[in-house]
Amino acid sequence: MDYIEFLGTSGTRTPNQGTTCLRVSKHCVIDAGNLINALGDDVFTIEHIFLTHSHLDHIIDIPFLADLFVTQQSISLKIYALKETLDDLRQFIFNHRIWPNFEEINLIGHTDKTIELIEINLDQKYTIDDVTLTPFKTNHTDGSCGYLIEKNAKGMLFTADTYKCPKIWEILDQNPHIHTLVTEVSFPSSFDKLASDSKHLTPTLLEDELKQSKRNDFTVYAMHLKTLFAPTIIHELKNMKLLLNGGRVLHDSDRIDF
Repeated sequence: MDYIEFLGTSGTRTPNQGTTCLRVSKHCVIDAGNLINALGDDVFTIEHIFLTHSHLDHIIDIPFLADLFVTQQSISLKIYALKETLDDLRQFIFNHRIWPNFEEINLIGHTDKTIELIEINLDQKYTIDDVTLTPFKTNHTDGSCGYLIEKNAKGMLFTADTYKCPKIWEILDQNPHIHTLVTEVSFPSSFDKLASDSKHLTPTLLEDELKQSKRNDFTVYAMHLKTLFAPTIIHELKNMKLLLNGGRVLHDSDRIDF
């Protein structure tokens, strides 16, 4: 794949919209907010899921994926995340109460477990297929991160869910090969208190954050808009000229070339 495919882009799950999920290579995705509906039978090609954090809209398809994989696959589904996110999955999802603990259940007819939970470290590179993912700390939850996505000496920065975060601009300024920033913008600017309390961005907050970068040569894409407020957010983003260098609001099935 010479592109990233955005399988889910909304901040709200609706009959016509999936939540956060990016396919970065044939076998690898970031987050699992819309895997099964987006990929259909092709979902069985997914072998690696890198998580940004444990909020439901980012992990929702993982339990159902495990339920499918246990009878159909021969190798474990590998799920990568920071320690806090893996702890949440074990305590609150795969606990034999909310869902079977597929970390302990073998794939039918095979010795591998259905899922394998793998702890990752901030600022360490992980290569899957021909794509390199580097997690960096974001300002959202304990254990939340974004990813620098690199291939063929080109880079995209995916913030995932975040509030004000100097690390984003530090990475952009230090890496001129990053040509694209994909950021969340969840609420209109009038909901600044809610954005602060839930650690999300608004157009006004994004405007302030963009001023921290010394660069102005990267393209800015927005996603994770809360559906009820999407028209207002889009109007603000365009009016404030925040979608730099031909950027736009992303929708499910959109692609960005490396």
